[in-house]
Amino acid sequence: MANMMTGAQRRMIFKLKGENGLDDELFRTFMYSKVKKSSTKDLTIAEAIKIIDALSPTKSNVPDRITTKQQKYIEGLAKQYGWVGENNKTDMLRLNGWLAKRYGVNSIIWLTPKNASDAIEGLKAMIRRGSAECSA
Repeated sequence: MANMMTGAQRRMIFKLKGENGLDDELFRTFMYSKVKKSSTKDLTIAEAIKIIDALSPTKSNVPDRITTKQQKYIEGLAKQYGWVGENNKTDMLRLNGWLAKRYGVNSIIWLTPKNASDAIEGLKAMIRRGSAECSA
């Protein structure tokens, strides 16, 4: 049997899962798309690395998905708009709620580059207006 993932890998996966705003069902779907497994208990070290790499904000661009630069910019704009949570970090639940309402995605990581550009322009316009038009 292959070496199963380490405790540190497991903790990192769940940390990244939360940071990306993935609920259990969406995370299982995401994990299955990457390694064809639906439970973290079954992950090998190599499979855990694939999941961590895919969820990490420093991950290189994936075709048809938001770029790391766009993601960081959107998170910064959301924070500037006032969507701030614990530890003065971007309130990802609120941001993801807005993205779901506007673009039909449950998490920022599922935005296409085009939708990400539109979201950036939308957030910039909201900041300019200073209104709370889109509370999630």
